Amino acid sequence: MKKIYLIIVLLVSGFVFTESKMIPLSKYMEDMNMSDPAVLFYVSARCGAINFNMADLSENRKELYERGTKAGETFTEMAIMTRQVINPDDTPQENQKISIDSVSNIANEYVKVMNENYSKSGMYFTDWMVEDLSTCSSIYNSSLEE
Repeated sequence: MKKIYLIIVLLVSGFVFTESKMIPLSKYMEDMNMSDPAVLFYVSARCGAINFNMADLSENRKELYERGTKAGETFTEMAIMTRQVINPDDTPQENQKISIDSVSNIANEYVKVMNENYSKSGMYFTDWMVEDLSTCSSIYNSSLEE
């Protein structure tokens, strides 16, 4: 019986230690080929996700809420358009659904990190998440200038 208990403990602890963590977006962008549409899709989806999360946390601050929502929508549209390039045989509705699901899944991953960070530090955003917002803000501002 002790052996079974030990095996279960080792398996469970192994799953805890192998839990994947998000990497900073800037690190991802440095390591990847930014001309690859799949990379652009991920960056767009991730920027959409973090901006929607910022908007969600800023509901009482109208300017931040509106900027986060607008940026989130813009990045989601960019993800949809990029996915259409990647998968031109899929219908626009399929590409839209998959893109929105991707943004939502990434937003949920950010929320997990935010909840964990809040319980440890009293702040939702980690340093690398603030950096992600800054990276996405630069991309967003560049897209407005075009």
